[in-house]
Amino acid sequence: FFDDIQDLINVAKFLQGRLPPDMQEKIKWFNSDMATIFKETEYEHLLDSSTWGLCTIDSFGMEMDIPDILLAIQWRVHHKAKLPMVWQRFGRKVRDKALLGTALLFAEKEYLDNERKKKDEHRNKKETK
Repeated sequence: FFDDIQDLINVAKFLQGRLPPDMQEKIKWFNSDMATIFKETEYEHLLDSSTWGLCTIDSFGMEMDIPDILLAIQWRVHHKAKLPMVWQRFGRKVRDKALLGTALLFAEKEYLDNERKKKDEHRNKKETK
């Protein structure tokens, strides 16, 4: 999941570029600007595994119930991110209780507590000089 459409397109193209040419269409991007027929087709492609993964925003998952998504990744967490939104995105994976899924969160280091502490300490040292 992404918060920015341009980020999701760039990452999808990056991932496609890491695959052999005949497999590059296994990774796609999906956003609210896509046509309804594309959304329906990609839903079917995920169900039949002809698409391996989607780089998407929140528009994916609305009205879709795919029980066996085993991996959900949140790309970056911005300072405006709300925890319930992140949990909802992670909830898109593994709706079948018999399966085990994984959720990954990629966050910029400046949003981690230890990095904020280092930054605050550095700023305090500069202010005391």
